[in-house]
Amino acid sequence: MGAKTYTIGELARLSGQPVRRIRFYSDEGLLPPAVRTDSNYRLYSEDDLARLDLIGSLRDAGVGLDAIGRLLRAHGDVRDVLGARLAILDAEIAAKQRAASVLRAALSLPHLDVDTMRRYWKMSKVNNEQMKALVAAFMERVTSGAPVDEAWRNRTATVAPELPEHPTPAQIEAWTELAGMLQDPAVMREFETGISAFWEGARDADAYRAAAVSGYRTAVDAVARGVAPTDPEGIAAGRAWLDASAQAMGRAPDDAFVLWLQDQYAAGGSRARFQELLAVLKGETHDAEASRAWRWLIDAARAAAQSGQ
Repeated sequence: MGAKTYTIGELARLSGQPVRRIRFYSDEGLLPPAVRTDSNYRLYSEDDLARLDLIGSLRDAGVGLDAIGRLLRAHGDVRDVLGARLAILDAEIAAKQRAASVLRAALSLPHLDVDTMRRYWKMSKVNNEQMKALVAAFMERVTSGAPVDEAWRNRTATVAPELPEHPTPAQIEAWTELAGMLQDPAVMREFETGISAFWEGARDADAYRAAAVSGYRTAVDAVARGVAPTDPEGIAAGRAWLDASAQAMGRAPDDAFVLWLQDQYAAGGSRARFQELLAVLKGETHDAEASRAWRWLIDAARAAAQSGQ
C-alpha cells in the first residue's frame, strides 16, 4: 500500500489552515506538494502535514517567510530561528513598554501641553544603548587632552546611566537633561578643564579615590552624630583626608589644596548637576545628605590646615 496522501482540502481540514494560505505556501516553495496528479491536482504527504504545522507555528511566532524558507531548505536548527525571533520580540516589547511609560509619566503631569509631550516623546527615542554611546563619546572628548590613566578612562566610559523600566516624570526629565548635557560643548569644556586639572598632578588615582570614600563615610557619620567640623574629632578626620588626598595628588596639604578639593567636591556647575541627575535616575535622594557630608569634610580639612594639627 502506498503512502497516505491528502488533497489540499483535506490538508486544510487537518491543519486548520485555509486552502488559500496553503496554496500560497506551496507557490512560495515552502510547501511543495509531494505529488501532482495527471490533472495537476496537488497531493500532500504526512511529512507535508508536519511541515505545514511547523510553518504555521513559526508564522504565529512572527518568523518571516524568508527565514522559514532558509530553515526548511537547509534543515537548520529551529532553536536558532526561534532564538533570533525571541530577541526581536524582547526588543519590541521593551520599546513598547518604554513608550507606555513615557505616556504614563506625561499623563501624570498636572499641566500637559504639546511642547512637553513632544519633549517627552523625543526622550523616549534615546534608549539605554544610545545613552551608552553618548557617554562614551563624551568621555572620549573630555579626557582627550589630559594624561588620564587608560584603565580609569575605559572604566568610566562604560559606566552609563539607565532609564528605569517604569520611569517617573522626574526621571524622564533627568534623562532628557542628561542626554542634552552630554552633547553640550559648554558642558564638555567644563568637564575637560576639571579632568585636566585633576590628572595633571595625580600620582595615585586609586589612593585618592580610597581617601575620598573613607572621608565621606566618616563625614556622614559625624554629621549624623552632630559633630562639628571644628571639634577635635572633626579636625582629626579632616587631617586624615587632607593628608591622604594631598599625598595621592603630589600636593602640599595646605589652604590652596583645600580650595582645590572644594572645587572638586562642593562646587556647583555642570559637574554637580550631572551627579544630581544620576542620583535621580537611580532613584536616590543623595543630594542633600551628600552635600552636607562634603561641606562638613571640607570645613574639617580647612580647620585642620589652619590649625596645623
